[in-house]
Amino acid sequence: MNSSLPNENKEKAPQHTNGPQIVPAAAPSSGSNSSKGAAGPSSQYVVGVPPQQAVAPTWSTGLFECFDDIPTLIITAFAPCVTFGQIAEMVDRGQNSCGLYALLHAGILYFTGCGCLLSAYYRIKMSHLYKLPDDPIINILVHLICEPCALCQEYRELQARGFNMQLGVGWRNQSPEIQQSGGHTVPPKVPEGMTR
Repeated sequence: MNSSLPNENKEKAPQHTNGPQIVPAAAPSSGSNSSKGAAGPSSQYVVGVPPQQAVAPTWSTGLFECFDDIPTLIITAFAPCVTFGQIAEMVDRGQNSCGLYALLHAGILYFTGCGCLLSAYYRIKMSHLYKLPDDPIINILVHLICEPCALCQEYRELQARGFNMQLGVGWRNQSPEIQQSGGHTVPPKVPEGMTR
């Protein structure tokens, strides 16, 4: 590219960019220890706008916080198909009833003993839907090793997103806001002890 500015004026000409401004860093003080590897000329610039850090998606509760909701834990321990049916109905946005999903899970569990694979599929589906950690292998392993804990965690996640998860409510009896949004985003947790 040819420019009408002479070479010595190119350095002084203002640069117009749409990106972050690069500002020269302050010169190091003369008393700094240069034996620790002084920074070269390329590291004397500081970017004017810090890069935005993405927050890693997380579940609203931990996998082993089952005892926070004892009734759900008891139902899931003795009849995991009921909890699975409620979760699947919400994840599928009411395409089928809780009872149908529960019967499907119970049938697969009774005839093959692998009902956890169906519930793992819905955990993966829920992870994609709500942008949760969605490593499929981890999600399958969680259901293979401890399906009741996984189902309880998914149940609590839907509750945290505003769903009314009481047995018999179902998708059709959810509030219109929940039906339109499919579950609002959970606000980030604020550490305890912060006061104004």
